Amino acid sequence: MKKIIWLVAFLPLLYIVYKFAWGIPYLDSVAAFIYEHGGKSLGKLPNDPLKFAADTLGINAIHFLIATLSISPLKSYLKINLIKHRRLLGLWAFAYTFMHSLFFFIVENEGKFSLMIEDAYKRPFVFFGLSAFLILFMMALTSPKKLFAKFVKWHKLVYLAVVFIIFHFVMSQKIIAFDVAVYVGILAGY
Repeated sequence: MKKIIWLVAFLPLLYIVYKFAWGIPYLDSVAAFIYEHGGKSLGKLPNDPLKFAADTLGINAIHFLIATLSISPLKSYLKINLIKHRRLLGLWAFAYTFMHSLFFFIVENEGKFSLMIEDAYKRPFVFFGLSAFLILFMMALTSPKKLFAKFVKWHKLVYLAVVFIIFHFVMSQKIIAFDVAVYVGILAGY
């Protein structure tokens, strides 16, 4: 099961690399080969590559967070015990959150903390995203077994992070499309 989780975790990253390969010499020929030999549904370079990368990283952070939060209900209601995989899923949720935040920090804020703090004051969705990131960061730091035993109650803050993520996601979208409503509905269910 761990190998499957790792494989699924790397697929979105490979997809981002594929999308960006269209603009890079030599790699664009590899992308064209994939496109011509059954990869037409993958498409070519997006109109706004930076937004595409940020959105893909953020959406996959949500996917892994949903998968992580689904472990307990699966055990309770369907008697499917995947508890031993919850930490790995949670760490992948944080990894994608970290990549999403780092991408935003470098691209939007030019790698300057002062601009990021100023941005968090100006745009509330940045504040909510940063708050969720800090909670997930704390959870990732305290995820080893010895630390988890000491901070197990703090891990309940994941539900506060879910609220922040809902606000961040809804406020960052220009329109509330069907897919946004579905993600919000699933997250609100926790």
